[in-house]
Amino acid sequence: MSDSKWEYKIVDYSNSTSTGYSNPQTEEFKEKHKDKDWKIEMRNIKVNKLGQDGWEMVGMNGNNEIYYKRKI
Repeated sequence: MSDSKWEYKIVDYSNSTSTGYSNPQTEEFKEKHKDKDWKIEMRNIKVNKLGQDGWEMVGMNGNNEIYYKRKI
């Protein structure tokens, strides 16, 4: 049996403010990434940041929620 302890996080990607962007920041981001799907770009930035902080993706609920865990 493993003695590892985990903490868990659910991130809602349904809108930009739920991931920490203000409305003005979102508008700037949309303009900067207008040639791409800005929602996917924004989500990818957040996913990569969480990975750098030690979070591992463990599941998804449709397109809006991603579940993470990391050792504590």
